Amino acid sequence: MAKTISKVMVANRGEIAIRVIRACYDLGLRTVSIYTKEDNTSLFRSKADESYLIGKGKGPVAAYLDIDQIVNLAVEKNVDAIHPGYGFLSENAEFAKACEEKGITFIGPPSHVLAQMGDKLAAKAIAKRAGVPTIPGSTSPVESPEEGVRLANEFGYPVLLKAAAGGGGRGMRLCYDDESLKTEFGLVKAEAEKAFGNGDIFVEKYLEDPKHIEIQVLGDNYGNIVHLYERDCSVQRRYQKVVEFTPAFTVNRNTLDAMYEDALKIAREVGYVNAGTVEFLVDKHGKYYFIEMNPRIQVEHTVTEVATGVDLVQAQILIAQGHSLLSPEMNLKQEDIHHNGFAIQCRVTTEDPQNNFAPDTGRLTVYRSGGGNGVRLDAGNAFAGAVISPYYDSLLVKITTFDRSFEGAVRKALRSLNEIRVRGVKTNMPFLVNVLQDPTFLMGKCDTRFIDNTPSLFNFELPQDRATKVLKYIAQQSVKPERPERPTVLVPRVPSAPDAPLSGGFKQLLDEQGPKAVADAVLKEKRLLITDTTMRDAHQSLLATRVRSLDMVQPAKAMAAAMDGAFSFEMWGGATFDVAYRFLHESPWKRLDDLRARIPNVLFQMLLRGANAVGYTSYPDNVVKSFIRESAKRGIDVFRVFDSLNWEEGMLFALDEVASCGKIAEAAICYTGDIDDPKRDKYPLSYYVDLAKRLEKAGAHILAIKDMSGLLKPYAAKKLVKALKEELSIPVHLHTHDTSGNQIAAYLMAAEAGVDIVDCALSSMSSFTSQPSINSLCYALEGTERDPKLNKKALERMSEYWAQVRPLYRQYEAGLISPDTQIYELEIPGGQYSNFKPQVESLGLGQRFEEVKRMYSTVNHMLGDIIKVTPSSKMVGDLAIFMVQNGLNEENIVDRAPALSFPDS
Repeated sequence: MAKTISKVMVANRGEIAIRVIRACYDLGLRTVSIYTKEDNTSLFRSKADESYLIGKGKGPVAAYLDIDQIVNLAVEKNVDAIHPGYGFLSENAEFAKACEEKGITFIGPPSHVLAQMGDKLAAKAIAKRAGVPTIPGSTSPVESPEEGVRLANEFGYPVLLKAAAGGGGRGMRLCYDDESLKTEFGLVKAEAEKAFGNGDIFVEKYLEDPKHIEIQVLGDNYGNIVHLYERDCSVQRRYQKVVEFTPAFTVNRNTLDAMYEDALKIAREVGYVNAGTVEFLVDKHGKYYFIEMNPRIQVEHTVTEVATGVDLVQAQILIAQGHSLLSPEMNLKQEDIHHNGFAIQCRVTTEDPQNNFAPDTGRLTVYRSGGGNGVRLDAGNAFAGAVISPYYDSLLVKITTFDRSFEGAVRKALRSLNEIRVRGVKTNMPFLVNVLQDPTFLMGKCDTRFIDNTPSLFNFELPQDRATKVLKYIAQQSVKPERPERPTVLVPRVPSAPDAPLSGGFKQLLDEQGPKAVADAVLKEKRLLITDTTMRDAHQSLLATRVRSLDMVQPAKAMAAAMDGAFSFEMWGGATFDVAYRFLHESPWKRLDDLRARIPNVLFQMLLRGANAVGYTSYPDNVVKSFIRESAKRGIDVFRVFDSLNWEEGMLFALDEVASCGKIAEAAICYTGDIDDPKRDKYPLSYYVDLAKRLEKAGAHILAIKDMSGLLKPYAAKKLVKALKEELSIPVHLHTHDTSGNQIAAYLMAAEAGVDIVDCALSSMSSFTSQPSINSLCYALEGTERDPKLNKKALERMSEYWAQVRPLYRQYEAGLISPDTQIYELEIPGGQYSNFKPQVESLGLGQRFEEVKRMYSTVNHMLGDIIKVTPSSKMVGDLAIFMVQNGLNEENIVDRAPALSFPDS
């Protein structure tokens, strides 16, 4: 019996929303779109007859997942039916059920069918019941790694760990042996729980290098089911499809016929209604196995549409209205459905293939599309001026081409890709061109590992976009003030190094007598020794570590002379590695070699994150060991080893390895809170003293106080240093950030208490989120026994050089123009502050930076007042941004957590 549908809501966004709206228009139906504030200017919003904002107080993705809000809005606006598109709620049985309960037609399978086919284990059981071959695998959720190992040995390695409710390549790990399975089991379970709200996982035999073939089916409410032939979806990466085509002309015709029949068997077994896709893997020997059924319209449905002439989205709507496949309105008898010619779909995305397909965001300054005979374009937000946000998938436009031959379809796809012009963001188009021209692809012999096994696909030059650059330059020149603000010196004058010989200093002592001799010599010194951070932590804190090696290497000889007699240069660390490779395209190892060749007299110091080395995750011991050995060999003398949460076990291996290399092991305790504030009793004085004593016992040559947030107030510094000096027999080294403007005073008080070494930066690179000024400290201690006795004139010359360098990197400045005592409340580490602001701005929250900073403090207290140093500080910052983005607070975050996808950190 036909249902009356006159108004359809599309519970989706982007390209698929426009596709559904167009199908409704062709059927004479009114349409309703829903959109979030992030989609306010998106094209799909204006295509519908009615459009409504959703997601107040929710995140960009969570809004499209809010079943109650969507269904209630549909009821309020007298919507007859809802089309879920693909992704979001398209396979959610609870969503379909909520529509059914409100008397709204769900354009898709009934909720009881979705409940079966949306779960891979249930779908596999149905296939077995229907007599369709399946990949050997577990038939129920695997409860433990041990059970997984038993099954894997039964099926034979390699095996896949897969989320039962997974999709889109998430919740999958490939395991080749027992150890990798045990390691990956917990990760897959956690990812499944986070991504799908269901932690069930199963084990499945992994077919090496198979083809991925899917069969399109349609079923009506009267038991009629037809197939619309196949699509070859083997060109994929991380289980995400990139290029699809039909027919799968390299698969044996008998095999294809058998798959058609088995696809229909599965659909009949479950009583399938509406559009769906039955997916198979075909191994090297031509044997095929059912893997899953997608109970929704697919991204690649356009390939089938152009090859069969059937409008699948219209068919979905007509079936939902109650029409039979055999009715005059549909006329879809199996014998009347014919496959003609060849069709290819290419997904153009705003991703950078040469950077691990990282999504790119920004504004499209230029968009010109292709077209012509045999070319179909399905676009979502592709127009000049469109903003590509970081919140949603990166699909820009789907190009579907059709021709009587496969070669002709390929040529049309290449033509269309070459005609398209996209500027403002990176795209994968050069990569797609390489795929289409690859001999393996042209022969139709791609398997699911094709991209991984064909590195030549990534060999291409990025568009130069010269015209846009010229226009942007002209625009900038046109709006500049009459006297533009610019650095007084565009090319910094490099100070000359004096001819006087350099002393051997602590570097010579270390090389000749070892780390214990250096520690003893430091303890005997009356001078306050200086570590100069200008070449690493200072510019990390001020300029987001963007300073090029060139600007450090050029003055290196002069710096060696100016700092002759200092304890060390801190000039290397985690941020150096991250930024050198990712942004500067330099080798940090070459930087180390070049500086070492020019500075023979001063110890080189680096920051090592314990088990994290210079990264953000825990590495195997042999990796950390090899890194320390190579760093020591290349010139690092002092390894400041810390753990972001003061977990001493995370430091011990690194400290032992540093000592075995004959280098100085400086164990760091991270300071937070306030030892003078009785209300902040989580980290009392005794906490730091006891930890320091344990680290000395573990073999540390020097003890560092690492005050990353600049929270150590002057009198607290004196108290802490005094207590440590009374209890330890090794030197004490103090590191802080001068955001509040109080830290020169903290150093003077610490000097009175006997601190041995302090971290400072040259005056022009000091203060605020950086370290206190070397120049100022030298003058403050002049004439006392703690005078560092450095050449103050030479220091001034070096400060002048860095004063010329700093404006060249001003775009990375954190924006502080005065001391900020708010830091005592916020507790944002100085080294994070300069990176934090650009991160917030890149996510479109620049105007809410103050709000994000306050949220940083809130998150810290939510997490129990934790130590905040990389990588723990990154986690606090990411969560603060996420909470502001999604309108979260301490009261609602727990209740809303199940519907949110939290930052990986």
